[in-house]
Amino acid sequence: MKYTRVVLGIVAATSVGAFALPSQAATSRTLFFDNAGTNDTAGCTPAYVLTKTAPAGSACESQTLGYGGNGEFASDAYRSVGSAAGFKIDASRKLTGTVYITNYPLVVATLGPVTSPDSTGGPAGADITIKINGVTVGKASGSGVAAPGSAYAVRVSMKIPAKLNGKVARSIEADVDMNAGVLLTGASYGEGRQSKLVVPFRR
Repeated sequence: MKYTRVVLGIVAATSVGAFALPSQAATSRTLFFDNAGTNDTAGCTPAYVLTKTAPAGSACESQTLGYGGNGEFASDAYRSVGSAAGFKIDASRKLTGTVYITNYPLVVATLGPVTSPDSTGGPAGADITIKINGVTVGKASGSGVAAPGSAYAVRVSMKIPAKLNGKVARSIEADVDMNAGVLLTGASYGEGRQSKLVVPFRR
């Protein structure tokens, strides 16, 4: 009988725990970096956005040529589209994500079954500043050397200011200031290296 009571106690505790989990489940909004601009014979017109949907990715970037803090560096400002915002922020958890910085080739060529890499590799990096409702959440920085066909990953992990807790996110901004790169440098949108932020929210 004593053994039976112990078993029943475990079952009851497990049931309570399982019942409590749904209300405690962590909820978050994934925002993808994307370039909704155009790149045609008239020139390059970028439109940098943060969106809930997987990125289409137009390789229309500003020129960057520099490394180690010396050179000419591009800055890209990403802004959330309307459908990507409108949720209540949970400042008890961190804002996280990864921004992949890549060097786009001037021309992508296809010869038979072979297509040239969509990234030239080389020095790449950025300083990334995140803002919610105009309030600076933090900055993440990194730089290194990416292999051809790859990108350099800048990790994002930021404590959200307490004054934003429970506030409705009206706008999310990511300012990507390149600190290293060659020619056309910017955030990557490609499969397997899609730049994104994960913003915690509560219902």
